[in-house]
Amino acid sequence: MKVSVIVPIYKVEQFIARCATSLMKQTLQEVEFIFVNDATPDESLSILEEVLAAYPERKKYVKILQHSVNQGLPAARNTGLEASE
Repeated sequence: MKVSVIVPIYKVEQFIARCATSLMKQTLQEVEFIFVNDATPDESLSILEEVLAAYPERKKYVKILQHSVNQGLPAARNTGLEASE
């Protein structure tokens, strides 16, 4: 992959649908999308999964990683970096 997009998820249910939809509509082909659920207490992950279901052709380029407890934004970014190709 040439580009990895890392999106931390924590209390972003108001924004995640618009963010994920925008990413899925990108025309760049060599890109991976890494979403890091930082133990969000809201419905952000469910909303993300609904959006991703509308773009099955992107599924192989999407990773959803999980933190069991909230570790903060820098840790979520680092988790995404470690998983990037």
